[in-house]
Amino acid sequence: MLKNCFTDRFLALGWILICLSANQVHGQTLSARNPQADIYDKPVYDTAGPNGCETPIQRYRKSFCQGAEVRGGYLFDLGDAQGGMNQAFEEVRADFGIPLGSMDNLIGLRPYFRADQLQRIQTTDLPSVLYNTGLNILHQKKWSSRFSSTVVLTPSIRSDFTTSKNAFRLFGLGLMNWKCRDDLTVSAGVVYFDRADFNLLPAFGFVWTPTPEWKIDATMPRPRVFKRLWKRGAEAEGWCYCGGSIGGNTWAVTRDSGDIDELTIRDFRFMTGYEVIETGNRGHFVEAGFAFGRSIEYERSGVDLDLDAGFYLDAGIKF
Repeated sequence: MLKNCFTDRFLALGWILICLSANQVHGQTLSARNPQADIYDKPVYDTAGPNGCETPIQRYRKSFCQGAEVRGGYLFDLGDAQGGMNQAFEEVRADFGIPLGSMDNLIGLRPYFRADQLQRIQTTDLPSVLYNTGLNILHQKKWSSRFSSTVVLTPSIRSDFTTSKNAFRLFGLGLMNWKCRDDLTVSAGVVYFDRADFNLLPAFGFVWTPTPEWKIDATMPRPRVFKRLWKRGAEAEGWCYCGGSIGGNTWAVTRDSGDIDELTIRDFRFMTGYEVIETGNRGHFVEAGFAFGRSIEYERSGVDLDLDAGFYLDAGIKF
């Protein structure tokens, strides 16, 4: 088993509570940077429309295919603990949407493929590439003018593609949302990470839109603060943001000895970024941040290594 399992869960929950109380986000309850899709976010408005009203950005397309996204990034180790470990990744996604009778009852489908490269580390037999591929399934339903639900399931394969044992993983998120005011929605539920370091945690928070230029989403799994910088009618808008997240994952791998094990890489992140949102689920983003509390853990062999903090840069385009 992993070392200090209870401590890891406590620290992770503490980090979530800090993020929930201190950060804000553009989006509804889920982040576009995670496998969870936000292609059905409610419109954000400006003051350029007729009669002093704002013109909405249509966040979805009127078709089954909602577009595709390409992302990539690099994390630079800022020290030399364990020889240092840089990380790079590439990811491709496709989005599909199915209204179940109306836009108040939606299913979103997102197949994806991601590859993570591990570089420089010298003290353990880490694989050079780790893979994560699966299908994100999002269901959002509006039950009344005040209550709605969000359910996310992501069956996936996470491994180095040398073994299938314990490679299947299932991420899950369930939220009930209460719109207590026109500008404030409160959510509560649970999130299941299916990771070796922590699995089931409470998910709760709120979404607050005090003005069209600011939006706060202090809900798991990636709370952020967004400030709108500009808007071009119903065509596009630009946002800057800052926030926090839990990084890393668990993969099934084969050690150099031939033994099958489970590798967990973990970090906690503060980030800032700039995103352009265009009509029809298009746009692009660039994000930079600081990763701390980095660690590498093997489940069966008991290897537990701490790494130095790192600086990372991510970017992506949706088309």
